[in-house]
Amino acid sequence: MSEESSGGGMEKRQFPRVEVNTAVKFSVVMPAVEEGISKDISQGGLCLHTKRALVQGTILHVDFDLPGDPPVHVEALGKVVWQRTDPDGSFATGIKFIS
Repeated sequence: MSEESSGGGMEKRQFPRVEVNTAVKFSVVMPAVEEGISKDISQGGLCLHTKRALVQGTILHVDFDLPGDPPVHVEALGKVVWQRTDPDGSFATGIKFIS
């Protein structure tokens, strides 16, 4: 990433900046790692069983190995699109892959 010049030198940024004053919504992503068990998976997402509720729209980093010889390691971003409470008090959670 390029640095901004300090003190009258040549601009070193890769892209020019444009002044814009607008409202921006943001959230802080906390690096907390939890575990659950997958029920099923497709190219578009997976059903994940967790011990706690997750808010619809939450973005998750998922990291797991698909069975095989050798196993296939998968890391992806997913978005919570639905959740239901199971009879045992755990949560079935629909995750849509977004990357």
